[in-house]
Amino acid sequence: MKLLMLCREPRLYSCQRLLEAATTCGHTLDIIDPNRCLLKLDQSQPGQFKIYYQVRFDQAPYLLPHYDAVIPRFGSTSTAMGCALLRHFEALKVPCLNGSQAFLNARDKWHSLMLLQQQNIAVPASALCGNEFDAKYAVDQIRSPTILKTLSGSQGIGVMLAEKRQSAVSILETLKQANIASLLQDFIGEANGSDIRCFVVGDKIVASMQRSGQNGEFRANAHRGGQAQLIPLSAEEKAIALKAAQILGLEVAGVDIIRSNHGPLILEVNASPGLELIEKTSKIDIALQMIIYLEKLIRSDLT
Repeated sequence: MKLLMLCREPRLYSCQRLLEAATTCGHTLDIIDPNRCLLKLDQSQPGQFKIYYQVRFDQAPYLLPHYDAVIPRFGSTSTAMGCALLRHFEALKVPCLNGSQAFLNARDKWHSLMLLQQQNIAVPASALCGNEFDAKYAVDQIRSPTILKTLSGSQGIGVMLAEKRQSAVSILETLKQANIASLLQDFIGEANGSDIRCFVVGDKIVASMQRSGQNGEFRANAHRGGQAQLIPLSAEEKAIALKAAQILGLEVAGVDIIRSNHGPLILEVNASPGLELIEKTSKIDIALQMIIYLEKLIRSDLT
């Protein structure tokens, strides 16, 4: 089959592993940058959509061929165009390993927390305020120390810890002045800088690991120097990880759980989770699991 991956950095470990897995399964996989695409609606051909791709800025674009399925792996800088491309393929009934609405649900941290809590999934106490709401009163709604997160950050970028109330006020005022949408959240101190990443494919958790921040770093992300180890999940943790992915509509998800004194909480759900740390920690070929699941989607779409 002919597969397409939407990714700005094809040299990344995750992209290369998926390319390797697809090739092993006998498929071809093209990798393109969503931001180098042009979508066209042709008035003379209602219902027909075209995608043109430009390899380099100064080169003539070419028309993309038909694909049997799409694997979206684009980051936050490509969300708008990436989701426009996914909607195009969805209109053509091409299976996508995470649809446009699911991607948008996960990419907006506040919206995803709302959707989860509406379905009785526990999340840390959180607050979102408008630019004209006094930062002092906003910070009073959350415990100190306080976590502040930009709504579209990833890999730990845009996540800040304010040890004192006044520091939280100052950071929030700065973000508001810069017109950067952000939320406030309780700091879960008892987690000791650790969280759990559950990798969901379809209706299964194919791998999980505990990530721990290093040298006093409160963020456990691998990109922040976090290290990982295998850890057994409780039945409750397995259930809420699978339910969180389902609520957001994700076929593939990295669900981040933090253990609190009141039970497990969902920190966030990633629509394009990285493979490197969890594959190396678990020794599981997750890329192959994703391709096998995509094959099932394609077969079910044909029947």
